[in-house]
Amino acid sequence: MAKQSTGYTVLQLSLHWLIVLLVLFQLIFGEDMGRYNYFLRSGQDVTPLLTGYYLHLGVGIAVLVLTLFRLGLRLVIGVPPSVPGPALQVKAGEALHYLFYVMLIVTPITGLLAQYVDMGTFGEIHSANKPVFILLILIHAAAALYHHFVLKDSTLRRMMVPGTH
Repeated sequence: MAKQSTGYTVLQLSLHWLIVLLVLFQLIFGEDMGRYNYFLRSGQDVTPLLTGYYLHLGVGIAVLVLTLFRLGLRLVIGVPPSVPGPALQVKAGEALHYLFYVMLIVTPITGLLAQYVDMGTFGEIHSANKPVFILLILIHAAAALYHHFVLKDSTLRRMMVPGTH
């Protein structure tokens, strides 16, 4: 069981926001991988797409490694307790975070498996994760804004200021 901390550390917050930026990069520029694989399967020259290919691959691996590191930190130093609220709201927030962790691990792994093992099945799973990520991000952002502007609690502030609880 993870320890409880009084607030997120600079390292935890930095990892969170770095992963956010990397995921947004993948969502915006990830379509190049589809073109790369289409060109490759159809025997066309993929040289013009190699930069996008290597960027997508490298950023995906970075997301996976940083997420695993972030999970390790969570286990070692813990996280602050959820902001008090109705039980269903707290559980939904916790479930959303766990689902993000699952997606941040499964998506890069299925991408690697699609590239190096089986494009069909793993490629379909990997591609299906994009709309799931977008939905999770929208829910997460809306919840953060709701907490900040409606509930006026510390949820959003503690994701920006180390040690806030």
